[in-house]
Amino acid sequence: MRPRSIKIVVASECPIFRIGATAVFSGSSVRVVGEAASVTEAVSRVRRKEPDVLLMDLQLRGNNSPDCLTEIKSARPEMRIVIVASRERPAYLLHAINLGCSGFVTKEVTARRLIRTVRAVASGERVVEPVLLNELLGELGKRESTTESETTEALSVTEREVLRLITRGQTNRQIAQALGYRLGTVKSYVQRIMLKLGVADRIQAAVKAARYGLDQPLTDLPSAGAAVRVTRGGFDLPPRPSG
Repeated sequence: MRPRSIKIVVASECPIFRIGATAVFSGSSVRVVGEAASVTEAVSRVRRKEPDVLLMDLQLRGNNSPDCLTEIKSARPEMRIVIVASRERPAYLLHAINLGCSGFVTKEVTARRLIRTVRAVASGERVVEPVLLNELLGELGKRESTTESETTEALSVTEREVLRLITRGQTNRQIAQALGYRLGTVKSYVQRIMLKLGVADRIQAAVKAARYGLDQPLTDLPSAGAAVRVTRGGFDLPPRPSG
């Protein structure tokens, strides 16, 4: 069965980036329906073309802060956004996650991985390349005022197990089935976990879990070279680098 066609708008101030991205998707199930060089153009193209995904370079005219993502997404709330991110801007990346972006790749991403990322994001998943996850963890480390021991000791054994399943991509319903709890009970656990970790959503909880080693065991997760895949319920993390 052929994969469904995915409509995408490519937004970048750089013409070469837009041309290159269009060439990458040529012949695939991803169809470029519009291009934009500025925030204003991006909003206009999104409204007129109604894409499934926006592929957005950080080099975009009028893009002085991540808050422009709110303006763009408001033109089509159901649209997914994939950011082509720079390793030197982890704070921007963290803010973009908070604003609901669905995918993050570097400019060194291969054509095959970019296509896979867009397809995954269009299906409702979230994807973060490992190198960007490492930058995220570093940024979180700068902002953390809570020590590792204080954070880990704040979670009960059951809460740690729920958190571990979240990082492995399990939905609340799947966690309930795995642990033998009612769905409402799992929802309560998830809310308490986010409160104790001081995070706003499951993605941030999973990132912090990776930082503090609360996502162990990791033996059955993807290799370090695999992109981090975030499902509707959480995301699968590659093993943390040693050292």
